[in-house]
Amino acid sequence: MNLDLSEHAGLPIHLTPAPQLEFGAGVVVDEFKIRHFSELSAVYLDLSVAGDEAAYFMYNGVYREADAPLLAEAGLRYELTLFPDRRIGHEYVKTLGHLHAAEPQSGIDYPEICEVLHGVAHFFFQKFGAAPHTALEAFYVEVHSGEKIIIPPGYHHLTINPGPGPLLFSDVVAPGVSGLYEDFKQAGGAAYLEVEKAGGAQFVPNPRYSAAPPLARLRPRQFPDLNLSPAQPLYQALLERRGAGWEFLRQPAQFQAQWTGQDVFIA
Repeated sequence: MNLDLSEHAGLPIHLTPAPQLEFGAGVVVDEFKIRHFSELSAVYLDLSVAGDEAAYFMYNGVYREADAPLLAEAGLRYELTLFPDRRIGHEYVKTLGHLHAAEPQSGIDYPEICEVLHGVAHFFFQKFGAAPHTALEAFYVEVHSGEKIIIPPGYHHLTINPGPGPLLFSDVVAPGVSGLYEDFKQAGGAAYLEVEKAGGAQFVPNPRYSAAPPLARLRPRQFPDLNLSPAQPLYQALLERRGAGWEFLRQPAQFQAQWTGQDVFIA
């Protein structure tokens, strides 16, 4: 039976048991991509990960056709990412992980706003050390349906689905923002990996790292002045604001003037 997520998303969206997404009439998806497990083998504990099985699905540039003028005014892009509920060995399914490319004028990498629409997400963040296979910072944020987070500049990050069930989250970014994936690939993944244990999901140190700080857990903060609260879907907030107050997504130097790194979360 399909699950209607339209009220949560602000768009006519149904989640199928597969899982896949089905969109209502008038919804445009500019780009659909599948990330296969064969592309993720470098960042999992089990290096035998291979094949064309789908790890997760990306729907980029999603909008109602009637909303196109408002989104053009905002100058931002709305995206969706869908995960199945599965493991690779004992490790939970996750994104490849990346750092956003830098905005050319400031040299600061672009921030991002994310919202969980279904399930639970663990957003993991770290800063690499100067020496190979070391980390200077490491923390994660548990985000539930309706909650939103800001991905700050300067952090490599990835998303994990600890289950149970599928995970769907949305994000808003500046158009054309790309990810830099090589650091995580070369390090063999993040400094901590989330695995299934007898007591449930648990983070364990990545044995490929020689040094990393203790892992911290932070909470998402609400930003009512930015319309970022569980009361309103991210897509609707984007249309309502038309990007007003969200200029830091296109101009990261404004983010640096307003917040610094972990200030967008609560310890």
